[in-house]
Amino acid sequence: MTDSTRLTGWMLGIDTSADLVSVALARIDGSSSTSEAELMWPAGRSQTTTLLAQIDHLLTLCGIESEAIAAVAVAIGPGGFTALRVGMSVAKGFAFAYGLPIVGIGTLDAVAYPFVGLGMPIRAFVPAGRGRVVYGDYVRSGGATQLHGEMAHRAPTDLAADLLTPTVLAGDLSLEDERTLRDAPHVVLPSAGLRRRTASHIIDLALAQLFAGLADDLTDLEPLYVHQRMDESTPQEPAKSPQTQKQRASRSGTHE
Repeated sequence: MTDSTRLTGWMLGIDTSADLVSVALARIDGSSSTSEAELMWPAGRSQTTTLLAQIDHLLTLCGIESEAIAAVAVAIGPGGFTALRVGMSVAKGFAFAYGLPIVGIGTLDAVAYPFVGLGMPIRAFVPAGRGRVVYGDYVRSGGATQLHGEMAHRAPTDLAADLLTPTVLAGDLSLEDERTLRDAPHVVLPSAGLRRRTASHIIDLALAQLFAGLADDLTDLEPLYVHQRMDESTPQEPAKSPQTQKQRASRSGTHE
């Protein structure tokens, strides 16, 4: 187990969950950290050819070599099938080559993270291709904000269909979908910049795991995919009772 209280250097964060990709660096000193730099770009289908080049560019901007990286954080999904595997492969490559601790963070956890302090329900989502998103509902329970029920597929314009109370919608939307949802009942829609996924949020959540001694096993860490069920052609009814995901693979997200 990594002794995080003695960990110094930099944490590299990687998020390739969808077409908009980001990488970030944060300085680690024992049990504290300072965010330093982040790059974000619309990679589309070019994650494979651009990710390593952008990480190298970020290292150059911060004036450090790859040997200065002390830990790696990576978004594990849900998200695009190939996109997630690209990010996971690069993150594992760094961890294996330099013997570094690695922490996987659920993509929806990172999307919900900036809005936890509002104390409101959050519906976080990420593009899933074919005009759909994967979403998850986060609610306050037992002093923490946790995933409520299961993640599922839905069309973006249906994200507000079953909301019963004011709920933050968090995630990237097209301008057309944003206009459709903005005036829907019970929708709280922050600005697009606040709703955007960032590798810095992946780092924030991963550091909390790392400082708690919860780094992942390099060989066991895999992308998380949420497959569309046959009954998801129409919006689902709200979940009737909270369900806390206990397994690390599901990355339900618990935020204080």
